[in-house]
Amino acid sequence: MNRRHVLLALTVSVPLVGCGPPWTIMHATEPNPFVNQRTFAVVPIDFVGLEVGEKAEPEYLAEKDAETRQNWAGDKLGINEEYAKRLIEEANENGIRVVLATGPGAAPFIIRPAVRWLEPGYYVGVASGSSEVQMIVQITTPDGRVLDEIKIKHRTGGSVVHASSGQRLRSDGAGLGEITAEYLQKRVAGSS
Repeated sequence: MNRRHVLLALTVSVPLVGCGPPWTIMHATEPNPFVNQRTFAVVPIDFVGLEVGEKAEPEYLAEKDAETRQNWAGDKLGINEEYAKRLIEEANENGIRVVLATGPGAAPFIIRPAVRWLEPGYYVGVASGSSEVQMIVQITTPDGRVLDEIKIKHRTGGSVVHASSGQRLRSDGAGLGEITAEYLQKRVAGSS
């Protein structure tokens, strides 16, 4: 194969990388119990056992001052708020009603997001690092039986627009909500 053929092969194959869905399916119940279902509830994000970069959350926070620790609690709340908001908005646009869970009877299926690892990233003018939030989403029956489980992640680059870790993590929360809504829409439509 000559150089021109190699370049042509690379040009054609590069756009195909990353064309799959933005989730990894850990478990998907078959037959699909979500076909034509239109009501789901979402519980708050579970952060139990969270690791921040290479450190357990308590170790990470021990190195921070009081103001940063207080902001950190707000950042996690912000991830949760943006996740739920975007999930509800995006699902609604596809005719799926997602509500905030108020108890086991809120909906026939419960969306249970959990974040076990994240990287807050940084932005210091000329240097920046992306944030990344990795999430496991389970869709369960009201009594907790897992029907589907996926792994998703979202990254936000450090920039003037996303200068603070809180801004980046909120952006990640919204992105994760959008991905969850897309997965939900595919399952309700009968595909994965």
